[in-house]
Amino acid sequence: MKKIFYTSIIIFAIAAFSSCKKALVLTPNDQLASATFWKTEHEASLALTGCYTYFSTNDNTYTGYYYAYNDGASDNAMAQYPWESNATLISAGNISPTFDQGYNARYQYIRRYNYFLDNIAKTPMDAALEKRFIAEARALRAFTYFELAETFGPVVLLTKSYTDPLTTAVAPTPEADVITFVISELQSAAADLPASYAGGTDNETGRITSGAALSILARVQLQYSKWADAAATAQKVMGMGYALYRKTTLTAADTQDDYSTFVTFADDNDKQKFYKGMASYEQQFWQANESSSKEVILASQNISNSSYAYGNGLRTLFPPADLGGWSSITPTQELVDAYWDRGGNTFTPPTATARAANYNNGNPNAAYLTEFKNRDTRLYASILFPKSPWGAFNSGYTFSWGKGGSNNSKTGYNFRKLVDPVYTTADWDGAQDFPIIRYAEILLTYAEAKNELSGPDPSIFAALNDIRDRAGMPAVSQTTYSTQLSLRGLIQNERRIELAAEGQRLFDIRRWNIAKDVMKSTYDLTNTIVQARVWDPKFVLMPYPQTAVDHNPNLKSAQTAKGY
Repeated sequence: MKKIFYTSIIIFAIAAFSSCKKALVLTPNDQLASATFWKTEHEASLALTGCYTYFSTNDNTYTGYYYAYNDGASDNAMAQYPWESNATLISAGNISPTFDQGYNARYQYIRRYNYFLDNIAKTPMDAALEKRFIAEARALRAFTYFELAETFGPVVLLTKSYTDPLTTAVAPTPEADVITFVISELQSAAADLPASYAGGTDNETGRITSGAALSILARVQLQYSKWADAAATAQKVMGMGYALYRKTTLTAADTQDDYSTFVTFADDNDKQKFYKGMASYEQQFWQANESSSKEVILASQNISNSSYAYGNGLRTLFPPADLGGWSSITPTQELVDAYWDRGGNTFTPPTATARAANYNNGNPNAAYLTEFKNRDTRLYASILFPKSPWGAFNSGYTFSWGKGGSNNSKTGYNFRKLVDPVYTTADWDGAQDFPIIRYAEILLTYAEAKNELSGPDPSIFAALNDIRDRAGMPAVSQTTYSTQLSLRGLIQNERRIELAAEGQRLFDIRRWNIAKDVMKSTYDLTNTIVQARVWDPKFVLMPYPQTAVDHNPNLKSAQTAKGY
């Protein structure tokens, strides 16, 4: 269901006026032509497709691949260009009502969902299809309200369409009540949605399935510490046929990069396990594997069309300058340190002073390379560090940090995860989808919720070991992590590694109440500070933008209550 999402707005507008044949009928520019629309099933389909553009990348909503900027607003990454997103300001602690973290834009989509739900009954169409369309729209609306609530707290809850903007100037609904609404909507929608779509008109893959609605529900329940519900919902999704992407056969291209400098292989079987784990983790995000993968549950879809339109822009935002990238969002040292050693144990990094000395101003010595020896396979598949190879992007390429150069990383590292090396010739033109929810998150949701509910048990280790095995990593030690507290720490770090750059860390550190501990100033490989970071407890929630407060004075008291 790729191109249909991105052309829907134009088609929607054309269809709305297509019945005007004999005379020009003017419709106010701020209103949809409901009198001439909703005449056919096709028009209803176009209207719903317009709702799905919520998942397309939009710098006003921070959805699609722009979710990656959430990591730039957390301790996982640094977003170095403040004109690209609010992440630079958020991570630095310069948070105020002068910017909008997607509040106003999300209400534009809510208006669209409500308009659809209030009018679809006018359309003469198949009853079963109408019921499904309604469920899709309700799920989209619930997801949007969830993202509003977790970002802003209390928000105005609108469930009917409107034409007069003044009707939206009402008091915000308490966050807990918004989430109650979201949960109810998702539960109802899931019951009316199919498990999959066969393809073709109105059945395009990419639409919200019952599994997607339940997966959103599991995320909501986890975010709001509803442990029993989150575990039960995740377990239900785990029984729906999803699976982690695994590559079972290696090609010459998969093994072109020589990692013997970094990894001590016990034997050829161990070497094969490493390369399969690396290929499986990295290549799940490549466009060529989308149709065969059972891992992605909900995605922001992209097509390769033309520069700056339709394509996935991470090919531009992640790589370094010598690969044509901008280094817009780059890993922090703290993220690099978080990856386990190859035995699956916590990695103990050198001191910042020792690292800087070993890095030797761009001429790393042997001691420097030991920091990257025998580490978690996902480190090599996710992070470019000095001396690391990336032949898939550019044959024979080895990363070298160009400190201080234009479009180079400020931290000394770049992301390679989520970049499809097939799409290297044009900016912003990758055809690979961005995963909004994938099966690995469901396994992590189950593990966290079940551990919080009742402590360690075999089902938790089975979920975690599935993730680790896919990456070619050993199973979790049930002896070392035998208590709820120790297993909690492992699950949190496993989630950080597995979902790095996918946009969840921003909310995870708030949910776990560790933001005050981890939002520290960022340093580069030479131990030079590159961003001072400040944390204030009120930063758990973002302020409403001043434009919204000016429009709706009812937000003022809630804004004050949040500390802004």
